Amino acid sequence: MTPERWERIARLLKDGPISNGEVSRRLGEDRRAVAGVRADLGLPEYVQPAAKQWTREGFEAMSIPLRGGHRRWRGRVQRDGTPVVDGKLTAYRLSFRLHHDREPVGRVLGTCRMKRCVAGAHLEDDVLRAARDDGSSLTELPAGATWQGMDLVAIRRCLRGSAPWPPLSLPEARFAYRFSKPSMSAAELARRLGLCATTVERYRTKGVPPC
Repeated sequence: MTPERWERIARLLKDGPISNGEVSRRLGEDRRAVAGVRADLGLPEYVQPAAKQWTREGFEAMSIPLRGGHRRWRGRVQRDGTPVVDGKLTAYRLSFRLHHDREPVGRVLGTCRMKRCVAGAHLEDDVLRAARDDGSSLTELPAGATWQGMDLVAIRRCLRGSAPWPPLSLPEARFAYRFSKPSMSAAELARRLGLCATTVERYRTKGVPPC
């Protein structure tokens, strides 16, 4: 090993704590060479720190808010551009957990057009995708579940529960209509969703506008 290579590795190790693998990745050096320099310096082996307990405030400090409700991750990214918190946790899954107050089920994918957006309201897991595609899954949603900023629990109550029904925004009412029972009268459905009966009838003849 040349003195220059030794010095580059030693400088990074001294600035640590840092693992041999991370030094190898950053400098393109063999791990055995890094381990040799660590031994030369008499530095102890790297110990992985305990996992950080993330809060919403901590997440927001590590991401940049953008127009349209989007967020961009300020931390580490993988070679393919995926934003990551550590070696196993992506920023997508962390954001989903903090936004929905539950662990995501299956894959977490974006729902907006901004690439690599980590805004919790712009992410969905298998449960929310099922709710979007199949109204029967709405009954399985946990408390506090949302999709694209819409309160899916309130939507479920309006479709399945008894009065009084929570008020819905127009996008939520249109989303709820897609999962309503065709056998329900227009008047009954309109009362539940906060719409006019003529609006519900128009949806049934001409289709519902996009949410």
